Amino acid sequence: MHGGSTHFPIALVLVSLLFDMSGYVWPGEARRRELHTVGFYLILLGALSSFGAVFSGLAISKWTLIGTGLIAKHHLFVWPGVGLMIALAVWRIIVGDNASRRAFAIYLAAMVVASALIATAGYWGGEMLIGN
Repeated sequence: MHGGSTHFPIALVLVSLLFDMSGYVWPGEARRRELHTVGFYLILLGALSSFGAVFSGLAISKWTLIGTGLIAKHHLFVWPGVGLMIALAVWRIIVGDNASRRAFAIYLAAMVVASALIATAGYWGGEMLIGN
């Protein structure tokens, strides 16, 4: 169950970043709003789906928060990544469409960090699966 549930937050955070970055640089206001709206719903769904991935991961690791070896590498990236992803989703809910351009640029920078953390956690999770 963990392997299947992890694909949702990984894909959703990465695609949310893609839509929000596209909206940030898009010249037309109407299309910019549409792209940001899609980015908003994707980060929201990514944050929500991360709860299932985290719960199933904790269940398979017998509730180990850090561990050793590859699981430690996986957890050292997944915990800050999931925390940041949830915090960014909450920020988007609170701020809505009222963020200044500068504030949204900071949001995008944090999304790059969250995406990198989540993708790296996924890499180490895959390494555990294939046994390297």
